[in-house]
Amino acid sequence: MNLNFWVFALFYKWATTAMVKQAMAFNDCSVDDLKEGVQAQYITHDQYQEVTGQPYEETTGASQ
Repeated sequence: MNLNFWVFALFYKWATTAMVKQAMAFNDCSVDDLKEGVQAQYITHDQYQEVTGQPYEETTGASQ
């Protein structure tokens, strides 16, 4: 598993959601990185929504 630094930073409380938002503005972290973090259970659905402003939607292999 090769998760983005900011996913780990949020999980280990090294960073706040506001810091992750700023990292996204600098293209250091993407929505896809956050989705991977949710799927790996490092980021909660609430954290995902707080950072992206969008609710997390589960994706299945059939819908991709």
